[in-house]
Amino acid sequence: MSDTVEGIVGELLIVLLVAAIAIGVHYLVQRRIDYQRFSRHNDVAGFLLSVIGVMYAVVLGFVVVVVWERYTATQGYVQDETAAVSNVYRIAAAFPPPQRNAIRSTLRAYVSEVIRDEWPSMQRGDAQGASSMLERVAYEVDVFRPNNSGEADAHQIAMAQLQNLFDARRHRFAQVKPSVPAILWFALISGGLVTLGFCYFFGTENRGAQLLMTGALAGIIAVLFIVIVEFDAPFRGSVAVQAGGWTNLAHRLPSIR
Repeated sequence: MSDTVEGIVGELLIVLLVAAIAIGVHYLVQRRIDYQRFSRHNDVAGFLLSVIGVMYAVVLGFVVVVVWERYTATQGYVQDETAAVSNVYRIAAAFPPPQRNAIRSTLRAYVSEVIRDEWPSMQRGDAQGASSMLERVAYEVDVFRPNNSGEADAHQIAMAQLQNLFDARRHRFAQVKPSVPAILWFALISGGLVTLGFCYFFGTENRGAQLLMTGALAGIIAVLFIVIVEFDAPFRGSVAVQAGGWTNLAHRLPSIR
């Protein structure tokens, strides 16, 4: 919780710093150039800013939506994976004791390793983990030969849940690396600078209000940039996907009979 608060405070400071820099640059421009020289071109500058602003808003909004959908999808993958582990653990009750004990002990070890090793690794931006444990579980299920219809049904369900488990795990690791390419970041930063720069070509008598508007625009752009960065790396930052579901699962598994 403290890390989250510190992250939010740090992000707020970044927004304020960006707004302060934009205001400072605009103030220097105002000191050097009289506002009347700019006011004669307000109509043209306003028209160009509206066109550029709409184009930039569309691109920026699109990127925000994409990374938000990626973030929510990541949460879904984590939930699907924990649900699949729980389901396989429960279904193993229908297996003979040797297979049941092997499957359950391996799944408990897998959950512990996800919490202890994989989650810190993903927070560092690495995508690696103990897939060998799931391979052992898959092997135990594959070699099991049902003796009656009940075991046959359990075997089929376990195979389907294992497939879901492997798929969800693969998707989870695929979300570790940021997805916004460098060329798109270049476009976003360039568009933000151009959009903000047009604010400097307006001339108004109330220079204080104009500085506040420039700072507000810079702050909003900075906020959206932070949103993109945070949601594009779903296992890091102040809104990181937490391992709470895995921790709850680790506490719940021993009570399943």
